[in-house]
Amino acid sequence: MVADLLLEAAALMFIGMVAVFTFLFLLVVLLRLMSHTVQRYFPVKQAEKSTKLETASSQTVSPAVVAAIGAAVHQYRQKQ
Repeated sequence: MVADLLLEAAALMFIGMVAVFTFLFLLVVLLRLMSHTVQRYFPVKQAEKSTKLETASSQTVSPAVVAAIGAAVHQYRQKQ
């Protein structure tokens, strides 16, 4: 009696594990296929190097802006 229940439980466990493994395998295969299809028909354009240089040079702060911020901080501290 107990042995029959254990065998049935093992069979159900095996069927469940095979079903989950099959689902995950199909999911991985379909995602890879979809990824290759999208990359083939809609390729990603590479960014130009000039845009990287422009953003690096625009990060410097002009002395006039630094002076304005300094004056605003000084004025704020004077009021308190």
